[in-house]
Amino acid sequence: MNSGYLLLFAGLLAFGMLGIFHKVADHPQCRPKMIAVILFFWGGVLTTVYTAIANPKGLVFPRTVLLIGSFGGVVAALALFLFQTGLKYGKISTSWLIINLATCVPILLSIFLFGEKLNIGKIAGMALALAAVIMLWWDKRTDLIKAGVDADGNRPLDASKWLPLMMLAFLGQGLATSSQKALVEAKQGDYVWQFYIVLYTCGFLAMLLPSIRREAWPNRREIGTGLVMALCSVIGNVSITLALKNVKGVVAYPISNGGSLTLVVLAGVLFFKERLHPVGIAGVICGISAILILVLA
Repeated sequence: MNSGYLLLFAGLLAFGMLGIFHKVADHPQCRPKMIAVILFFWGGVLTTVYTAIANPKGLVFPRTVLLIGSFGGVVAALALFLFQTGLKYGKISTSWLIINLATCVPILLSIFLFGEKLNIGKIAGMALALAAVIMLWWDKRTDLIKAGVDADGNRPLDASKWLPLMMLAFLGQGLATSSQKALVEAKQGDYVWQFYIVLYTCGFLAMLLPSIRREAWPNRREIGTGLVMALCSVIGNVSITLALKNVKGVVAYPISNGGSLTLVVLAGVLFFKERLHPVGIAGVICGISAILILVLA
């Protein structure tokens, strides 16, 4: 088998596990802000080690890379915090899909800021994404009307809190993803790993500074969960980047995005016993289709 496909599978699995561990981090002993601090800290450490050892450009940071990476890191950290907070009111199977629909944001920015052409595929993908968000909100509303509490009988399934938090996380993730497009447009695409170092480091500092006096030191569960999530994030990025040397992007991106999304949805239903109503199932199918179409477009 082509080594590129093995790397692609590793990336798919890593990003799928990242989504699953977001659900594991949805625990009373795991504070969303502290999870973000630890994830970005270890992400910075691991990408620095990888870049120093494996990247021919080494630890060199042009000014443009520092500026774009700093913006991306701060926005990504805020998006992660909002997502982890919103997860307290929702399901990983639907929340993870919404955060992945943020693919729409860099596409829209590319059209309006970088002059890229709007085609039928992009229009269809964004229309499906909007439809998916509406259906997933309706699925959450159905839960609230029918039961008012989640499966453990303790916590409200509050659609009024879940959707705004997820939409803010959606926007933040989309802007953070757009910073990668800005990096390429600035002709700094050869410094992608240096960019990741800056992104993770600035994300760590953005979450650390407001937490120093207000938050207690992280506990073992937060440290362990954050480390595993950082490993999944870095392994996923490294694997996909290396896979692209042997696998075309039109094949790699749909497989990695669609595969990891399917893995997280299945884990939510099978392992975390999350119930999806028919409208929610339709929303998941619609959302995965939107992402595949947008990636191919």
